[in-house]
Amino acid sequence: MSQIYPAVKDCDVVVLATPLYYWNMSGQLRTAVDRLFALEEGDGNYLRGNGKASALLMAAEGSGFEDVVLYYDHLMEHLIWKNLGHVLAGGNMAVGDIEGKPELKEAYELGKSIK
Repeated sequence: MSQIYPAVKDCDVVVLATPLYYWNMSGQLRTAVDRLFALEEGDGNYLRGNGKASALLMAAEGSGFEDVVLYYDHLMEHLIWKNLGHVLAGGNMAVGDIEGKPELKEAYELGKSIK
C-alpha cells in the first residue's frame, strides 16, 4: 500500500482491472480497495471527491457481473468520483476466446476517451 496510496492521491483516473471471482473483484484488488479507506481518515480526506474518475474492466469465464457492478457503482457514488463506466467481457473459457469480441473495442474506446 505504500506505493498505492501516493499513486491514488496523485492520479486523476483509477482503472480497476480484474477477473471475476465468485461474483466479485479478485481478492487482491478488493483488499487494496478496502485499504484505500485509510485515505479517508486522519488529517485530511485524500480519497473522496477531488475530481477523480474511475473505470472498471473485467473478464470472466462465465457471466454474472451484476453484484460487482452494483458494488462498483456504489463505491463511485461514495467516493464522489466520476464513473467512466465498465467493460465486462464474459464467456472466455479458453485462450483466444476474447478475440473479436466487441468488449475489446469498448475497452480501447474507453482508454482513448481518458484525457
